[in-house]
Amino acid sequence: MAGRPRKPTAVKKLQGTLQKCRTNPAEPIPQNDLKAMTPPEYLTDSAKEIWIFALSQAPEGMLSTLDFGVFSEWVVVYDQFLTISAGIKRDGTLQETADGELIPSPLISKLQSTINILRGLQSDLGFTPASRSKVVSFGKPAAGAAKNVFSDL
Repeated sequence: MAGRPRKPTAVKKLQGTLQKCRTNPAEPIPQNDLKAMTPPEYLTDSAKEIWIFALSQAPEGMLSTLDFGVFSEWVVVYDQFLTISAGIKRDGTLQETADGELIPSPLISKLQSTINILRGLQSDLGFTPASRSKVVSFGKPAAGAAKNVFSDL
């Protein structure tokens, strides 16, 4: 059984729970925004569209080039989710066997496992409402936005 996920240093500092003895002095500080990267060639055309759309929606500075791997995984799995969902829409949730018995489509279990993988990746990337509240974005705030309380960390 895994323990609690690690809390980012910036969050510990904000909460007043940061202890020097528990801080990694060599913690990497990402410098480059992932938005500057074009979708990798190994992605399908639909996955490239997902890549472009997702990055267009992410606040500046939320994803760095250091997040390339997990973001790429999310894009591929999300593309699979859409493909499986389209198959279920086309073929239905039930299939008839040779002897006329109705059984659940095997795509249903594939969809469920894909959703489980997506949940973890979305949480890691801050793509859910709950996880977004835990993400620190050091990009420029939108016009009229309140001051980012993390900007002085």
